[in-house]
Order: sequence, then C-alpha cells, then structure tokens
Amino acid sequence: MSKVLVAYYSWSGNTERAAKAIAEALGADLEAIKDRKPRRGLFAYVRSGMEAAGERAAPIAPAIKSAANYDLVLLGFPVWAGKMASPMRSYILRERAIFKQIALFCTLGGAGGEAALAGAAALCQRTPVATFAFDERTLRAGPWREQAAAFARSVSARRTR
Repeated sequence: MSKVLVAYYSWSGNTERAAKAIAEALGADLEAIKDRKPRRGLFAYVRSGMEAAGERAAPIAPAIKSAANYDLVLLGFPVWAGKMASPMRSYILRERAIFKQIALFCTLGGAGGEAALAGAAALCQRTPVATFAFDERTLRAGPWREQAAAFARSVSARRTR
C-alpha cells in the first residue's frame, strides 16, 4: 500500500476543511503548513495579496512530516490575487525535489483557480494526477463533501502505485 500525504495551508479554515475531508477519504496523513508571521487584520490581508501577486515566498515553520516518505503528496491552498497562497509557494520550493507524485486542490472566493493550479504544477515541476478547485460558496453551503470524496476517488484512480 502506498503512503499519501495531504499538505495544506489554510488561513480562513476553508482549505483545512477540504484537506481533512480529502485525507479522510484517502486514508492519508495531514501536514498543516504554518506561517511564521501572524496574518491578522487589514495589513495582513494586503500583505498576503501582495505576496501572492508578486509570487513571493513567505516564512513558514518547518514541516513535521517529510514528503520523501510519501508516494503521493496532495497540496491544498487558498487562491489569493489569482495565485497560490505564498506559504504554499514556500512549501513547494522547499519540498519539490522530493515529491514523487502530486495532486493539487485550491479554495477560492472568486476567479483564478485554474491559473493558480497551473502555477502550482509548474512550480512543483510535476504533472499532477488530478486537480480540483473548491468554490467558497460551495464550501459554505453546498455539496463540498461530495466534491471532496469525488476528488479523492479521482486521485486514487489516476495515481500510479
């Protein structure tokens, strides 16, 4: 049996909820990516958007689990200013050399999900086995659990063993 890790960054909790549902469906381990600097208030909101738009990395805490120990790593992140969140950029830059296979998912309140997923794949230097964008409205009141389970099934069906 291959090992699967769901590594995610979540600011509002939306990405965390999706990550936990996907991990449960896959029987995967979880790795929460943590900021070194707090993101509270208006200044943090502006800083976050500027980091993402400028494709800058952000200081993050060391990972607890090594991606090298997993056959597949799912990366989950919110979309900020049409790009992946800067803490996920940091994680990918630090870990990408040891990724074997990846899958990607994002959460977003507006547009830009496909572009953010494509940017993450390019940064990983890997073709993802599957991608999915969770809309914030669906995460609040829609069938997001069913979408998470369907995404997990898609990942399972497409990955190599």
